[in-house]
Amino acid sequence: MSEPGLLELSPILQGLRALNGWRQDVITGLHGMAAMMADLGLLPSGAMLQMETLAYETEQDSLRIAFVGEFSRGKTELINALFFSDMGTRLLPSGSGQTTMCPVEIRGAPQGRPGLQLLPIASRSLDVSIEKLKRAGSAWTRLPLPLEEKSELNQTLLHLTETVCVTVEDARRIGLCPPLNRTPKDRERTVCPSCGLGKVLIPRWRHALLYLAHPMLDAGLTVLDTPGLNAIGAEPELTFGMLADADAIIFVLGADTGVTQSDLTIWEQYLIRNAHQKQIVLLNKIDTLWDELRDWSGVVAEIEQQVDKTAERLHVLREQVIPVSGQKGLVARIRRDQKLLERSGMAALERSIAEVLLPARQAAIQAKCRALVERVVMDQKSLLREQMNRITVQMEGMRSLKDRTAEKVPELVEQHRRLLRSFEADRQAFEGKKAVFRQAVEDLLLVPLAPASFDFVISNAKAEMLSAWTTAGIVERFRRFFAEAIAHFDTALQGAQQVSELVAGEYQALQKHYRLPALRAVPYAIMPRRAELIDMAENYERFGMMLEIAVNTQSAVVRKAFLTVAGRTRDFVVETRREAEAWVDEIMAVMNQQLQAYHDSAEEELTALQSIVQTMGNIDTRIQQLRQNLQTAEEQVARLDHHAAPLLRLLREPFSAAR
Repeated sequence: MSEPGLLELSPILQGLRALNGWRQDVITGLHGMAAMMADLGLLPSGAMLQMETLAYETEQDSLRIAFVGEFSRGKTELINALFFSDMGTRLLPSGSGQTTMCPVEIRGAPQGRPGLQLLPIASRSLDVSIEKLKRAGSAWTRLPLPLEEKSELNQTLLHLTETVCVTVEDARRIGLCPPLNRTPKDRERTVCPSCGLGKVLIPRWRHALLYLAHPMLDAGLTVLDTPGLNAIGAEPELTFGMLADADAIIFVLGADTGVTQSDLTIWEQYLIRNAHQKQIVLLNKIDTLWDELRDWSGVVAEIEQQVDKTAERLHVLREQVIPVSGQKGLVARIRRDQKLLERSGMAALERSIAEVLLPARQAAIQAKCRALVERVVMDQKSLLREQMNRITVQMEGMRSLKDRTAEKVPELVEQHRRLLRSFEADRQAFEGKKAVFRQAVEDLLLVPLAPASFDFVISNAKAEMLSAWTTAGIVERFRRFFAEAIAHFDTALQGAQQVSELVAGEYQALQKHYRLPALRAVPYAIMPRRAELIDMAENYERFGMMLEIAVNTQSAVVRKAFLTVAGRTRDFVVETRREAEAWVDEIMAVMNQQLQAYHDSAEEELTALQSIVQTMGNIDTRIQQLRQNLQTAEEQVARLDHHAAPLLRLLREPFSAAR
């Protein structure tokens, strides 16, 4: 059905393929680094697991672009023109009267099998997130996609535009109808006259998953098509989940209307709050300004004036505002009319996506991977250098010993035995204190982050939220909920400091007596996470200020808004607790390795001295053995550099579509 050659010159497809190829190289490098770590055996197994997990997450990564705007702004037509014009027709329904009524996620098809999954609107009455429902196959209506039969394909995709008439009470129960105190007196019994008395028209589906085997999607693109802006207030998970998780927001306005008040409200409340996101603003339907009776330069001047006004109203750079005509762009793509394509602005939009969004996605992956890779390389090099220093000291001791008389060697053997016995006694005492360490970790660090504690906080907050009667009451309860969550984080942070001091204090006694390597402080898992939680609190408090929540505090919207926020916060806490446990395990593992390394070195030294007692000729043998050990360690450093250098280059190189 598609024409493969039509997309080959698209800068978006070329950029996606380059990004995907780069990502595959990074994944290969991460797997190679994990294998080398296992081979060297220098770091705890948890570090290798982190590397493999990072490789998996990088493999699952995609560029997620969300299209947001009012009804009838042409979002769906823009998606057709940008990504699926090779189909030779409209993929998604976007004609007159064919408005997308629910959020639609467009993804690559698993095993190349296309399909459409639809979540019934009744699922809004469940206190279960859409993300969790995605794992419950029985909750969805599944339809095959007959890609080769154009009419059947169109009929299947028309399900995305379906609505259904329900009673006002049923609509209000699931949060899709204004509460009574917002309904005009003459329309209290019927909100939508077309449905009859006491009825209202609502979307049939809550969410849709569209799976397609397509070059754009296969190269790592995920597209989110949203219905009108009112869906943002009605579906909190769309606001706090899907839009927040998108890498880029494409905000679609009308060239004829510019920025309306509702556009501005949603832009300021939701779309500019995530610092990691890129935003592109589109002035769509510029063809409505084309006038055959006017000079073209005058039309261009009018469009440019609208661009200037939009940039000023939204407080964005002028380059972020792009005038386009999605409908003319689709026609130009299908007819291969290059002149019309340039005139439609679609070529400029494609370049913007390729030059702004794709490099930003690569930079995000680089930042995430580089932190772990650089730390792992540094830790392994540090351990190898420490090993090399110990070998060098032993070699100098052997050379010095060779110059002494043989009578002194037995005395050195006995001194070494006493030292080893003393070390073993101290080590056993240290091992005995680990139970105390673990209990301290549980009481001081893990208990404040226990999921059960947050379930209690959520339960209390939910009850108080639903009993609030004013906007101020709702906003205050949002604020108090996050204040309680942050208080738990602060308690855990203090506990982490106490645990760290307790463990380090015991280890330092051994370190000083036996000249062990210093215990490198493992970064706290909690401090940066606390900052993220504060950012979440500031963003989510805005939602409580929205009128449609405050006007009817018993509504489904209030309940689902809070449960969405609370659920994401709880997941955040559980993840933080898991990272804190990994932090403690890493400290313990590193200490064990340092103690075992000292023990092995001392045993090796004692064995060497005992051999020397038998024959002084063993000194030369021992020096040669140490020299070989030193050479092995140096080769391991070189090997580590050899493996890490290409991966680190990938994690620093700028984006290039020419890969």
